[in-house]
Amino acid sequence: MALRFPNHPYYIPIIKWQSWEQRALLQTRGDVKPYVRPCIEVRHSNQHSSLVGNFQTAWGAPALVDYANPEGRLVGIRPLEFEAFLQIAKANGFPTLPVINPLDAPLLRPALLGLVQSFPEIFLRLRISGLTVNAEHYTQTMMAAQVLSRPGNRIHLMVDLGVTPAWEAAEVPAFTGMMAAFKNAGFSQIHVASGAFPESLAAVKTVANLPRRDWSLWAALNTNAPGLLLGYSDYGTISPRWTEETLTRRGGRVAIRYARNLDWLVLRADGSKSEHSVAISTLMVTVHAASFKGREYSYGDELM
Repeated sequence: MALRFPNHPYYIPIIKWQSWEQRALLQTRGDVKPYVRPCIEVRHSNQHSSLVGNFQTAWGAPALVDYANPEGRLVGIRPLEFEAFLQIAKANGFPTLPVINPLDAPLLRPALLGLVQSFPEIFLRLRISGLTVNAEHYTQTMMAAQVLSRPGNRIHLMVDLGVTPAWEAAEVPAFTGMMAAFKNAGFSQIHVASGAFPESLAAVKTVANLPRRDWSLWAALNTNAPGLLLGYSDYGTISPRWTEETLTRRGGRVAIRYARNLDWLVLRADGSKSEHSVAISTLMVTVHAASFKGREYSYGDELM
């Protein structure tokens, strides 16, 4: 991303705080790290405890942290755990960018609000469906920015579309027009997030090429309004609809999900044993050698 678009903001991968994601963060190359700000989603108390204990070891660099539930709201125990994490992050110098839903900003209790405001950078995460940002979305977001803003901090915006929507060319200028309105209102940095990886690979028998519509949509937006310097954010090979329970249940058959420029190459084995993993890894580095970037490229490549 940084090489192709050096003037754009850093890349934001939206990730779950699970063991494999932590390993991937730990193995991120040093020359890549400055151009990445993961958005870490913390969904239950075990992940909260793990983040407190492992954040600096697994990543130790700037990251967005979102304690909202799958619907994007701070409810139940989440505000208390979010507050506890931010207190620890503040005391220990964790480079944290708190993430808040515009709907939650006016509902934060004073202690949590003051703590969020004390961080130099904060992200508002506006969740919408489709490419329509209506007047209510705009008003809620601007009011939330006023609530969170104080001298010395900067409020950024992530517009999260969830599952990458189908779109018509005529919708793109209207959407970028609203992004321009947010920029003109004071958001110096705006990211557009979406995810196109399917919920299920049941239809994939052995090999499939799955279009990266999340990237295609961002490219269309960027082409339409290059001067906005919209940042790119995605869910990678996790569907935005997946919950932690879904992630725990999946895995009946081993699969490689390999990101290429315009699609994902998916190789799916017949089972979940080590020999099945070896078989599809061999397939990846032989039959699909033209796509394989080499073990030095990433942690995932090294595992093959």
